[in-house]
Amino acid sequence: MKKTVWILLGVLFLGVAAFFGWKALFSVYTPRAAQSESYAPETVESEPFEPASAPEPDNPSEPEDAAEPSDDAAGEAPEAVTDAMLPDASAGNETAAVDFDALRAVNPDIYAWLVIPNSDISYPVVQSGTDDAYYLTHNSDGAYSANGAIFSEHLYNTTTFADPVTILYGHHMTSGAMFGNLQQLYSDAAFFEENPVITIYTPYGVLEYGVFAAVPYSSVHILRDFDFTDEDSFTGFFDGVFNVRSLSAQFREEYAPVYGDNVLILSTCLVGNNTNRFLVMGVLLSDR
Repeated sequence: MKKTVWILLGVLFLGVAAFFGWKALFSVYTPRAAQSESYAPETVESEPFEPASAPEPDNPSEPEDAAEPSDDAAGEAPEAVTDAMLPDASAGNETAAVDFDALRAVNPDIYAWLVIPNSDISYPVVQSGTDDAYYLTHNSDGAYSANGAIFSEHLYNTTTFADPVTILYGHHMTSGAMFGNLQQLYSDAAFFEENPVITIYTPYGVLEYGVFAAVPYSSVHILRDFDFTDEDSFTGFFDGVFNVRSLSAQFREEYAPVYGDNVLILSTCLVGNNTNRFLVMGVLLSDR
Protein backbone atom coordinates (compact mmCIF):
# COMPACT_ATOMS: atom_id res chain seq x y z
CA MET A 1 0.00 0.00 0.00
CA LYS A 2 2.78 2.37 0.99
CA LYS A 3 4.51 1.65 -2.28
CA THR A 4 1.35 2.51 -4.23
CA VAL A 5 0.96 5.79 -2.37
CA TRP A 6 4.55 6.74 -3.07
CA ILE A 7 4.08 5.96 -6.75
CA LEU A 8 0.96 8.12 -6.91
CA LEU A 9 2.72 10.97 -5.09
CA GLY A 10 5.64 10.69 -7.54
CA VAL A 11 3.33 10.84 -10.54
CA LEU A 12 1.52 13.84 -9.03
CA PHE A 13 4.85 15.60 -8.37
CA LEU A 14 6.03 15.03 -11.94
CA GLY A 15 2.73 16.37 -13.30
CA VAL A 16 2.96 19.54 -11.21
CA ALA A 17 6.61 20.03 -12.25
CA ALA A 18 5.74 19.57 -15.89
CA PHE A 19 2.89 22.08 -15.65
CA PHE A 20 4.99 24.81 -14.07
CA GLY A 21 7.91 24.06 -16.38
CA TRP A 22 5.66 24.50 -19.44
CA LYS A 23 4.28 27.73 -18.03
CA ALA A 24 7.76 29.08 -17.38
CA LEU A 25 8.84 28.16 -20.89
CA PHE A 26 5.82 29.90 -22.39
CA SER A 27 6.46 32.99 -20.30
CA VAL A 28 10.06 33.17 -21.55
CA TYR A 29 9.29 32.96 -25.27
CA THR A 30 6.01 34.85 -25.51
CA PRO A 31 7.42 38.24 -24.34
CA ARG A 32 10.46 37.83 -26.65
CA ALA A 33 8.15 37.39 -29.62
CA ALA A 34 6.11 40.36 -28.49
CA GLN A 35 9.30 42.35 -27.97
CA SER A 36 10.51 41.65 -31.51
CA GLU A 37 7.21 42.91 -32.83
CA SER A 38 7.25 46.05 -30.73
CA TYR A 39 10.79 46.88 -31.84
CA ALA A 40 10.08 46.40 -35.53
CA PRO A 41 11.38 49.53 -37.31
CA GLU A 42 8.69 52.02 -38.14
CA THR A 43 8.24 53.25 -41.69
CA VAL A 44 9.34 56.87 -41.61
CA GLU A 45 8.44 59.23 -44.42
CA SER A 46 11.46 61.47 -44.76
CA GLU A 47 11.47 64.72 -46.64
CA PRO A 48 13.26 64.52 -50.01
CA PHE A 49 16.82 65.84 -49.93
CA GLU A 50 17.02 69.38 -51.20
CA PRO A 51 20.48 70.74 -51.99
CA ALA A 52 21.43 74.14 -50.68
CA SER A 53 21.88 75.34 -54.22
CA ALA A 54 20.66 74.26 -57.64
CA PRO A 55 21.64 70.68 -58.60
CA GLU A 56 24.98 70.59 -60.35
CA PRO A 57 24.50 69.61 -63.98
CA ASP A 58 28.06 68.15 -64.08
CA ASN A 59 26.07 65.12 -63.09
CA PRO A 60 22.99 65.49 -65.21
CA SER A 61 20.18 63.68 -63.39
CA GLU A 62 16.54 64.27 -62.82
CA PRO A 63 15.77 66.42 -59.76
CA GLU A 64 13.69 64.53 -57.16
CA ASP A 65 10.76 66.91 -57.26
CA ALA A 66 10.77 67.55 -61.00
CA ALA A 67 7.23 67.62 -62.36
CA GLU A 68 5.64 68.27 -65.68
CA PRO A 69 4.49 71.87 -65.88
CA SER A 70 0.76 72.33 -65.43
CA ASP A 71 -1.40 73.52 -68.31
CA ASP A 72 -2.21 76.66 -66.33
CA ALA A 73 1.45 77.53 -65.95
CA ALA A 74 2.37 76.65 -69.50
CA GLY A 75 -0.38 78.53 -71.30
CA GLU A 76 -0.45 77.69 -75.00
CA ALA A 77 1.92 74.94 -76.06
CA PRO A 78 4.95 76.46 -77.83
CA GLU A 79 5.64 75.75 -81.46
CA ALA A 80 8.24 73.01 -81.78
CA VAL A 81 11.71 73.49 -83.24
CA THR A 82 11.50 72.47 -86.91
CA ASP A 83 14.00 71.48 -89.57
CA ALA A 84 13.55 74.86 -91.24
CA MET A 85 15.29 76.43 -88.24
CA LEU A 86 18.33 74.15 -88.36
CA PRO A 87 21.77 74.95 -89.77
CA ASP A 88 21.74 74.87 -93.57
CA ALA A 89 24.55 72.54 -94.60
CA SER A 90 24.55 74.00 -98.11
CA ALA A 91 25.50 77.39 -96.69
CA GLY A 92 28.74 76.04 -95.23
CA ASN A 93 30.16 77.88 -92.25
CA GLU A 94 30.29 81.31 -93.86
CA THR A 95 27.03 82.48 -92.32
CA ALA A 96 25.03 81.73 -89.23
CA ALA A 97 22.51 79.69 -91.20
CA VAL A 98 20.09 79.27 -88.30
CA ASP A 99 16.75 81.04 -88.00
CA PHE A 100 17.19 82.39 -84.46
CA ASP A 101 14.13 84.59 -84.74
CA ALA A 102 12.01 81.48 -85.28
CA LEU A 103 13.85 79.58 -82.56
CA ARG A 104 13.35 82.33 -80.02
CA ALA A 105 9.68 82.49 -80.89
CA VAL A 106 9.55 78.86 -79.74
CA ASN A 107 11.70 79.44 -76.66
CA PRO A 108 13.54 82.68 -75.81
CA ASP A 109 16.09 80.64 -73.81
CA ILE A 110 17.63 79.32 -77.06
CA TYR A 111 20.81 81.26 -77.73
CA ALA A 112 23.02 79.06 -79.94
CA TRP A 113 23.16 75.87 -81.99
CA LEU A 114 25.76 73.13 -81.52
CA VAL A 115 26.96 70.96 -84.43
CA ILE A 116 29.47 68.11 -84.33
CA PRO A 117 30.27 67.15 -87.95
CA ASN A 118 29.71 63.56 -89.05
CA SER A 119 27.51 62.79 -86.06
CA ASP A 120 23.89 63.03 -84.99
CA ILE A 121 24.75 65.77 -82.49
CA SER A 122 23.04 68.91 -83.79
CA TYR A 123 20.98 70.71 -81.14
CA PRO A 124 19.84 74.10 -79.91
CA VAL A 125 21.69 75.39 -76.85
CA VAL A 126 19.61 76.85 -74.04
CA GLN A 127 20.09 78.61 -70.73
CA SER A 128 17.48 79.33 -68.08
CA GLY A 129 17.90 82.72 -66.48
CA THR A 130 16.55 81.48 -63.14
CA ASP A 131 16.91 77.71 -62.73
CA ASP A 132 20.06 75.88 -63.79
CA ALA A 133 18.36 72.50 -63.24
CA TYR A 134 15.38 73.28 -65.49
CA TYR A 135 16.80 71.85 -68.71
CA LEU A 136 17.73 68.59 -67.06
CA THR A 137 14.07 67.66 -67.50
CA HIS A 138 12.84 69.98 -70.28
CA ASN A 139 13.73 70.03 -73.94
CA SER A 140 14.66 73.05 -76.04
CA ASP A 141 10.98 73.69 -76.76
CA GLY A 142 10.44 74.14 -73.03
CA ALA A 143 8.34 70.96 -72.82
CA TYR A 144 8.87 68.30 -70.17
CA SER A 145 11.25 65.59 -71.43
CA ALA A 146 13.50 62.97 -69.84
CA ASN A 147 16.05 63.76 -72.58
CA GLY A 148 16.47 67.29 -71.31
CA ALA A 149 18.39 69.69 -73.54
CA ILE A 150 21.91 70.90 -74.22
CA PHE A 151 22.36 73.76 -71.76
CA SER A 152 24.71 76.01 -69.84
CA GLU A 153 24.39 77.38 -66.31
CA HIS A 154 23.46 81.02 -65.81
CA LEU A 155 25.28 81.08 -62.46
CA TYR A 156 28.62 80.40 -64.16
CA ASN A 157 28.38 81.29 -67.85
CA THR A 158 27.05 84.10 -70.01
CA THR A 159 25.40 83.32 -73.35
CA THR A 160 28.14 85.09 -75.32
CA PHE A 161 30.79 82.32 -75.34
CA ALA A 162 33.19 85.08 -74.28
CA ASP A 163 33.94 83.45 -70.90
CA PRO A 164 37.36 81.81 -70.52
CA VAL A 165 35.56 78.45 -70.28
CA THR A 166 31.99 77.71 -71.37
CA ILE A 167 30.53 74.32 -70.42
CA LEU A 168 27.56 72.76 -72.21
CA TYR A 169 25.86 69.89 -70.42
CA GLY A 170 23.78 67.07 -71.89
CA HIS A 171 22.42 63.74 -70.72
CA HIS A 172 24.02 60.50 -71.84
CA MET A 173 20.88 58.85 -73.21
CA THR A 174 20.99 55.17 -74.12
CA SER A 175 18.89 56.03 -77.18
CA GLY A 176 21.81 58.13 -78.43
CA ALA A 177 19.90 61.39 -77.98
CA MET A 178 21.59 64.50 -76.60
CA PHE A 179 25.18 63.50 -75.69
CA GLY A 180 24.37 59.78 -75.79
CA ASN A 181 27.07 59.11 -78.42
CA LEU A 182 29.62 61.72 -77.32
CA GLN A 183 31.97 59.31 -75.57
CA GLN A 184 31.66 56.65 -78.25
CA LEU A 185 32.53 59.17 -80.95
CA TYR A 186 35.49 60.89 -79.33
CA SER A 187 37.00 57.79 -77.72
CA ASP A 188 37.53 56.51 -81.26
CA ALA A 189 40.96 57.63 -82.42
CA ALA A 190 39.91 57.77 -86.07
CA PHE A 191 36.88 59.96 -85.41
CA PHE A 192 38.93 62.21 -83.13
CA GLU A 193 41.59 62.60 -85.79
CA GLU A 194 39.21 63.18 -88.71
CA ASN A 195 36.83 65.60 -86.94
CA PRO A 196 38.95 68.25 -85.26
CA VAL A 197 36.32 71.04 -85.23
CA ILE A 198 33.10 71.67 -83.30
CA THR A 199 30.84 74.43 -84.63
CA ILE A 200 28.63 76.77 -82.63
CA TYR A 201 26.14 78.94 -84.51
CA THR A 202 25.02 82.12 -82.77
CA PRO A 203 22.85 85.08 -83.87
CA TYR A 204 26.09 87.02 -84.33
CA GLY A 205 28.24 84.59 -86.26
CA VAL A 206 29.85 81.15 -86.29
CA LEU A 207 32.35 79.93 -83.70
CA GLU A 208 34.73 77.10 -84.57
CA TYR A 209 36.51 75.22 -81.79
CA GLY A 210 39.53 72.98 -82.36
CA VAL A 211 39.12 69.83 -80.26
CA PHE A 212 42.24 69.29 -78.15
CA ALA A 213 41.08 66.70 -75.60
CA ALA A 214 38.42 64.06 -74.98
CA VAL A 215 38.86 62.53 -71.54
CA PRO A 216 37.12 60.79 -68.66
CA TYR A 217 37.10 63.10 -65.67
CA SER A 218 35.91 63.32 -62.08
CA SER A 219 32.55 64.74 -60.99
CA VAL A 220 34.08 67.96 -59.69
CA HIS A 221 32.05 71.05 -60.61
CA ILE A 222 34.65 72.63 -62.86
CA LEU A 223 33.32 76.18 -63.13
CA ARG A 224 32.73 76.42 -59.39
CA ASP A 225 36.04 74.90 -58.30
CA PHE A 226 38.42 76.53 -60.79
CA ASP A 227 38.92 80.25 -61.38
CA PHE A 228 39.72 80.44 -65.08
CA THR A 229 40.26 84.19 -64.88
CA ASP A 230 43.42 83.35 -62.91
CA GLU A 231 46.37 82.30 -65.09
CA ASP A 232 47.75 79.72 -62.65
CA SER A 233 44.33 78.12 -62.20
CA PHE A 234 43.68 78.08 -65.96
CA THR A 235 47.08 76.57 -66.76
CA GLY A 236 46.95 74.10 -63.88
CA PHE A 237 43.56 72.73 -64.90
CA PHE A 238 44.46 72.10 -68.53
CA ASP A 239 47.89 70.71 -67.62
CA GLY A 240 45.96 68.23 -65.48
CA VAL A 241 43.71 67.37 -68.43
CA PHE A 242 46.70 66.50 -70.59
CA ASN A 243 47.98 64.26 -67.79
CA VAL A 244 44.84 62.09 -67.79
CA ARG A 245 45.78 58.49 -68.52
CA SER A 246 42.99 56.38 -69.97
CA LEU A 247 42.43 54.13 -72.96
CA SER A 248 39.51 56.35 -73.96
CA ALA A 249 41.45 59.62 -73.71
CA GLN A 250 42.43 61.45 -76.90
CA PHE A 251 44.62 64.55 -77.26
CA ARG A 252 45.64 67.06 -79.92
CA GLU A 253 48.67 68.95 -78.65
CA GLU A 254 48.65 71.64 -81.35
CA TYR A 255 45.34 72.98 -80.04
CA ALA A 256 46.36 73.03 -76.38
CA PRO A 257 44.92 76.24 -74.88
CA VAL A 258 46.94 79.00 -73.26
CA TYR A 259 45.75 81.61 -70.82
CA GLY A 260 43.59 84.14 -72.65
CA ASP A 261 42.02 81.58 -74.97
CA ASN A 262 38.30 80.79 -74.98
CA VAL A 263 37.52 77.14 -74.35
CA LEU A 264 34.36 75.12 -74.93
CA ILE A 265 33.73 71.96 -72.87
CA LEU A 266 30.99 69.42 -73.59
CA SER A 267 30.13 67.40 -70.47
CA THR A 268 28.12 64.22 -69.99
CA CYS A 269 28.07 61.13 -67.75
CA LEU A 270 30.88 58.61 -68.17
CA VAL A 271 29.85 55.25 -69.60
CA GLY A 272 30.29 52.59 -66.93
CA ASN A 273 30.54 55.11 -64.09
CA ASN A 274 27.85 57.75 -64.24
CA THR A 275 29.19 59.48 -61.14
CA ASN A 276 32.09 60.66 -63.30
CA ARG A 277 32.13 62.66 -66.52
CA PHE A 278 33.30 62.42 -70.09
CA LEU A 279 34.53 65.77 -71.40
CA VAL A 280 35.23 66.97 -74.92
CA MET A 281 37.24 70.20 -75.04
CA GLY A 282 37.90 72.66 -77.81
CA VAL A 283 39.74 75.97 -78.09
CA LEU A 284 38.25 78.83 -80.13
CA LEU A 285 39.97 78.94 -83.52
CA SER A 286 37.79 81.43 -85.38
CA ASP A 287 34.86 83.75 -84.81
CA ARG A 288 33.17 84.76 -88.06
